[in-house]
Amino acid sequence: MACIKHSEKGDCSSFFLPLNDLMSVLSGKWKMRLILCLASEPKHFNEIWKCHGISPRILSKELKELELNSILTRTEINDNLKSVVYSLTAQGAELVPIILQLQKWGTQHRESILGSN
Repeated sequence: MACIKHSEKGDCSSFFLPLNDLMSVLSGKWKMRLILCLASEPKHFNEIWKCHGISPRILSKELKELELNSILTRTEINDNLKSVVYSLTAQGAELVPIILQLQKWGTQHRESILGSN
């Protein structure tokens, strides 16, 4: 089966490498939800946790992975109670319309498979 060719050599692996990177960054149940959660404004850990019902251990792991991939930033606030605020980076913000488009496609696909009620 031929792939979409965007190089002179027709090397499929170089074409799909960025898609593999994307899937690695966004894979899992929570990452896209977390990106959309932070789309409107920066949030404290507890605000994110309460919103999604995710275990604190998993939430911490997911946030660290998104931070390592430059999707969000973690800022420590040294007030009376040491707290942390998470916000999207410019790269993370670029993902928001893409994720919303994927959600729209998912809705249409779901309706076409299950039928609209």
